Amino acid sequence: MERYVAKEFGLGGASALELAQIDAVCEQIRDVREAYQSAQRGKEGAEKEAALAEWFGEALPAQMQLIEKVVPGGPFLFGGKVCWADLALWHFVGASEGGFFDNTEGALASFRGCPKIEAAMEATAAIPELRAWLEKRPKTSL
Repeated sequence: MERYVAKEFGLGGASALELAQIDAVCEQIRDVREAYQSAQRGKEGAEKEAALAEWFGEALPAQMQLIEKVVPGGPFLFGGKVCWADLALWHFVGASEGGFFDNTEGALASFRGCPKIEAAMEATAAIPELRAWLEKRPKTSL
């Protein structure tokens, strides 16, 4: 469904190749989400705290570095126009209210040292239409 919507609304890149690259980044985000859930599954108390500290301190930053290496940047992840991957990553790391992680601070810290991702998150947050929608949307967890 995400791929369809991205193509319909011009968020799929400038070419079929770019769409494939955007899709790969979005699949990486999905893989990271699953790895996060696996890292904490079945753990409680101090064991869970240690697993999450390792996740946000090492594993998630390493995943952000992998994404940083494959995106061209400038100011969005794939050039001068926002794409599906920008929105997916922006929401995922908690740059928007209600991101995926409970530890928003740790998620936001994960891409420090990734200048292309940092620039893309700033550019995405500055989109006037997105900002306007965020201000007027109903406040829900979805």
